[in-house]
Amino acid sequence: MSGEEKGTYCTVSFSPDGVATDVVRGATVLEACRSAGIAIDAVCGGTGKCGRCKVRPEGSFDPGDTSTLTSEERRSGIVLACDATVTGDLEVEVLPRSRIRKHQILTRTPEAPVARLSPWLKKVLLELPRATLHDNTADFERIQRTLGDRDLKMPIVTLRNMPHVLRKGDWTVTATVADLEGRGEITRLEPGDQCGSLLGLAVDIGTTTVVGQLIDLLTGDVLASASEYNRQISKGEDVIARMMYGEEEGFEELTDLARETVNSVIERLLDDVSRGREEPLTTHDLAGASIAGNTIMTHFFVGLDTRFIRLEPYVPVAHHMPPRSGYDLKMDIHPSSEVLLFPSRAGYLGGDVVADVLASGMHRSNDVTMLIDVGTNGEIVLGCDEWLVSCACSAGPAFEGGEVSCGMRAMHGAIDRIRVNEDLTTSYHVIGDESPNGICGSGLIDLVAEMYEHGVIDRKARIQALPTDRVKRTDEGLEFVVEHKDRLGKGATADLVVTDADLQNILRTKAAIFGAATVLLKKMGKELDDLDSLVIAGGFGNHLDIDRAVSIGMFPDIPREKYRFIGNGALEGARLALLSSEMRNDLVEIFEEMTYIELSVDDDFYDEFSSSLFIPHTDLEKFPSFRERKLPEGTV
Repeated sequence: MSGEEKGTYCTVSFSPDGVATDVVRGATVLEACRSAGIAIDAVCGGTGKCGRCKVRPEGSFDPGDTSTLTSEERRSGIVLACDATVTGDLEVEVLPRSRIRKHQILTRTPEAPVARLSPWLKKVLLELPRATLHDNTADFERIQRTLGDRDLKMPIVTLRNMPHVLRKGDWTVTATVADLEGRGEITRLEPGDQCGSLLGLAVDIGTTTVVGQLIDLLTGDVLASASEYNRQISKGEDVIARMMYGEEEGFEELTDLARETVNSVIERLLDDVSRGREEPLTTHDLAGASIAGNTIMTHFFVGLDTRFIRLEPYVPVAHHMPPRSGYDLKMDIHPSSEVLLFPSRAGYLGGDVVADVLASGMHRSNDVTMLIDVGTNGEIVLGCDEWLVSCACSAGPAFEGGEVSCGMRAMHGAIDRIRVNEDLTTSYHVIGDESPNGICGSGLIDLVAEMYEHGVIDRKARIQALPTDRVKRTDEGLEFVVEHKDRLGKGATADLVVTDADLQNILRTKAAIFGAATVLLKKMGKELDDLDSLVIAGGFGNHLDIDRAVSIGMFPDIPREKYRFIGNGALEGARLALLSSEMRNDLVEIFEEMTYIELSVDDDFYDEFSSSLFIPHTDLEKFPSFRERKLPEGTV
């Protein structure tokens, strides 16, 4: 580094990580964290809105705006990494709750048996006549002639390697033939007989996580599963923040981050399956991939502009993405491999929900089924084998750690189950069996239900001024102490609390989901009693206590035996499409039959949403299981 550069750059060290990085003077501490590879929770993308990226620096820095911090935190030297700027060398302590830690990611699904394996890929052993002066047909035409198909194509990448492979195999080769959407191609040639192995990839590209499975296409077996945080998180927690970042900074970076995450998952899968093998698998052994994701993630992954999805009337570039090659998408699979991308039904209802429907089988049943997938968006499908209607509601990120001061993702240190005792103390379970750092979505639903049950909140989710040290009054209003600071473990800077504002965010989220579900039923002339089955998809739903979710009015109050969980339906749908031509045909039919209703301009939704802003609802007739319960004192 030159003398001039030394005057421009500063060294930032991180404890207790033992790593350091050089950043330009004036960079934010958050930028220094990213440069050093420190996974820090900045759900707002570094705009200063979430107040999560708390650090304690020592050295030369400008603290920036600290108005979102408590006076106690400011006195102890805590600042927000996104606001604090580096003015010289410094050492930074990243607080425990500000770190992104090991996440509880659902990688397995209840795998449905495939009646007849029919992937779009197959391997064919070719014993070609040797080229001679009397038979000097070109190599590719020799293969076409042997297969009896002169319309068969071959990508240029495969064509380049072909003459060397033919001669290395002494004219006996294995051809991988792909036939997706009727386009027959030889995507790979291998010397000798390699028909005993054919591998594919199923992927769910989620806003928060990316999950993949390595599939044996000859047997249908799942050989390995792997997952990783979507690296786009560093640019914003939700899709809106990322789209805005893409418009301001360029979406190419978001495309690169999505592809890097997918490739990291692929690397983990190959490492897992290769362990103990004489010849490790390589990326070239992956012959094809099936990918499901929401509309925005699919656009970013392919490299398409998302700005018109964000703006009314919320129009994507395309619903159907034509099959792409691994080379086109810069995936670490065979460059000529064909990649199936699930179609998106609308700007905010994507291929992941289409995959959910495929995995649920609701499109093949004459039962009236509702499917709910809860994330930053709430996506709902209602229907049977004759019709399907769908919608998406902006549920907000409350159940994924956003917009709730004590909220966090389902990772180590998160409370995922909680009970309020008679003396208003709490009992809880923490993911990873550690000291609690916050509460994830399933824990928040438990907490609201328990607080209502014990009279801590009323039907509008307002904290009551009870004579207990568990209820505190602040300048912003009342808050309930979930756990006192001295019981939170090393590094805790304040009590773990839920505030009136937090509870209103949770109330709006649950109201949006129930309101959207009610609107779909109303549009089709159905009542809650008409539901034969209710399918919950996604990792979040897999950890819910349904009785408590119903008790706060988030899900319909129908017999609990009608509820069914399918886990990561997007991943399961991707697996089914990879293995079965019948499922790929169903995929097309689901897309064509599904009617989408735009709730943002629907008066019925506004009415239903408003009616749902109570616990459990303004109309207790909709919740017969709770209608006879004695309401806590002070409720409305």
